[in-house]
Amino acid sequence: MAYAIIIGGGKIGYYLTRSLINRDYEVLLMEKDPVMAHRLRADLGDVVMQGDGCEPTTLQNAGAERADLIVAATGDDADNLVTAQMAARCFGATRIIARVNNPDNEPLFEKLGVRERINGTAAILNLIGQKVGRASVVLMGVLEHSDLEVVEIIIDERSPLAGARVGDLQLPEDTLFISVLREGRASIPNSDTVFELGDIVVALVPAEMESLLREFVA
Repeated sequence: MAYAIIIGGGKIGYYLTRSLINRDYEVLLMEKDPVMAHRLRADLGDVVMQGDGCEPTTLQNAGAERADLIVAATGDDADNLVTAQMAARCFGATRIIARVNNPDNEPLFEKLGVRERINGTAAILNLIGQKVGRASVVLMGVLEHSDLEVVEIIIDERSPLAGARVGDLQLPEDTLFISVLREGRASIPNSDTVFELGDIVVALVPAEMESLLREFVA
């Protein structure tokens, strides 16, 4: 089983951790903030470790020397760069992916040898080599005067949503299912709605969450 260390417990780190667990990775999610780490541990369990990924001792305690993959996914480019450098030089990590929040910092990451750089969960999963977006997700449009996008999700035999109950799903923040088209009839889903093969689901999702929704239904 491959071992992955994710540094940063924000939305990207959280959903990436969940996705890799579902893909049978051994995962450790490291979060520096004690309050956030406690909250994540209540949700994800013992895979969460409170600690600073910029500290060599913390990375060592996390088992960085045996990690097959280290992802520096915090919201701070300086922290991500330091983590990537230490992972490579102190622990010999061969697969390091770093989030770059400010595009102006790309040349610095490149100059310092961080070859795999990304800024979203779906793209990180693509770099890892996992198949993303197995369910068909189509952008239908953007609501005027808002950051909300309207997307269409087709539930086919490959979709993890097939047979899922809406109330049991932990969707990306502020995502809302607004319609289900089944056998030519549209209905408004509720928490007891169970998706079936052939359903076409329409959802509202904040623009910054679209990639997470695509990853969620992959």
